[in-house]
Amino acid sequence: MASATITRDDVLDAAMGLMRGGGVGALSMRRLAEEVGTSYQVVYSRVGGKAEIVRALHDRGFAAWVAATSTLPTVPGTAEHVHETARQYLRAALDDPLTFALMFATPVPEFRRDEAARTVEWEAFRTCWLAPVGAYLEATVDERPPGTTRRLAWRLWSAVHGITTVHLAGHDSPSGDPEAEVVGMVRLLLADPIASGAP
Repeated sequence: MASATITRDDVLDAAMGLMRGGGVGALSMRRLAEEVGTSYQVVYSRVGGKAEIVRALHDRGFAAWVAATSTLPTVPGTAEHVHETARQYLRAALDDPLTFALMFATPVPEFRRDEAARTVEWEAFRTCWLAPVGAYLEATVDERPPGTTRRLAWRLWSAVHGITTVHLAGHDSPSGDPEAEVVGMVRLLLADPIASGAP
């Protein structure tokens, strides 16, 4: 591939390929340049060093989560839409554990979750959890204390993320069906959303 035609996405795709093939330890700037068929300087000019590459993949993972959540086949404001939000989260993690790790862990020492990374995460949380939970509460609860939506959304995300992480670590759920487990947890939290969202 000619250096002039190499894009930022080419570099990021090659970085993912290296890590999928050999784990996060396989990502080095030398090997990445070889994979893309160019020099270290070209790779660096497109994205930056290893920390910037992992940051870009972190951000791309959150952008994909937002995109997938925005096209769910269910109707916002319904319990089923919140259930599907949870299912989609689990499926995305199971389909691509590496991206999930890049989004929520610190897979390489060079990457630190700074304020910019947390802003990306917060915007995704707002779109992917606050919006569907807010729509659900708007449709089902006439009055609620201030902050209920954010607390309930955070608890739903924490619960679904916990089940997802435990399943990815190789621990089977009691039912053997992680989707049923995440939906069951969502149902429990939505059964009394005011209490679930209370401090």
